[in-house]
Amino acid sequence: MSEPKTVLVVGQNLFFLPRIQNAATPNGYKVLQTRTEAEFRESFEEGTTALVLVDLEGDAEEWPKVVQGLRGEKRASVKVVAFGPHSDEAGMARARDLGCDLVLSKGEFSRDLIKLLASAEEF
Repeated sequence: MSEPKTVLVVGQNLFFLPRIQNAATPNGYKVLQTRTEAEFRESFEEGTTALVLVDLEGDAEEWPKVVQGLRGEKRASVKVVAFGPHSDEAGMARARDLGCDLVLSKGEFSRDLIKLLASAEEF
């Protein structure tokens, strides 16, 4: 049996992690939280990442490095979804500029999480 595909969550906040896990598990994904670029790189290289979720309220030094690093060769095979407060227009614009495939407010993210995970490899 092959190893399950992974959803990597970039950020330090644990608030959304249980929601993500509850939505990901029925779709056959395992969820790993990474707090730093180094943790992300290690997890990304070790497994089969299907989706990267970036918490824009995370460390403003770390998440941009992760997103920028995904512009490389493997970037085409993984989708990157950033989410943050709707009032953080600068952070959301930065995530778009760095190449996130989708940038959502926390409300949109919560509403669409199950749909995002169900179609992670299609969008």
